[in-house]
Amino acid sequence: MPKNIASFLNLPYLEQYTGHCFRRSSTSILADSGADLLTIKRHGGWKSNTVAEGYIDTSKGNKKKIAAKILGEETPSAISCEVSCFFELIGKKN
Repeated sequence: MPKNIASFLNLPYLEQYTGHCFRRSSTSILADSGADLLTIKRHGGWKSNTVAEGYIDTSKGNKKKIAAKILGEETPSAISCEVSCFFELIGKKN
């Protein structure tokens, strides 16, 4: 299935795409959009909070919130991540 998705999207190096690649990328996009812990756990199929919390901790939205707090600014609203983020994330694997 992952290779079929990559083929449909006309991505290079079809043999390098795995289910994990798409699950990780989609979870990162979900975390960047401001999704809560329970939503991320359900999406990834994780019972433990540990893995899901890792996505939230490293999300762009969380990093911006932390930076805003350090600078004494208002916390920015949830960040929307477009499909280009997905291609950026999976492109790093190549």
